[in-house]
Amino acid sequence: MLQCFQLEHPENEMVFCDGPKCEAIADYLKVEADGTEHRHSAFHTKSHTYAARLAPRCPDPKVPYRFAR
Repeated sequence: MLQCFQLEHPENEMVFCDGPKCEAIADYLKVEADGTEHRHSAFHTKSHTYAARLAPRCPDPKVPYRFAR
C-alpha cells in the first residue's frame, strides 16, 4: 500500500524532488509497500495544498527511522 507523508527537511538542508529533470524542492514523501521512498514536489501533483494536508511520518518501531535525503 502506497503511503504519503509530509517531508521532513533536515536542518540547514534542502531536499529536492526525485522527478526527472525536476529541480523543485520536495514537499512530500511517498513510501511504497516494499519500503521504497520517493520525494516529490507539489508541482507534480498541481496541488499546493495536498502536501500540507498530509500527516507527518511516524517512526515504525520495527524499522530504523530514516530522514529522506
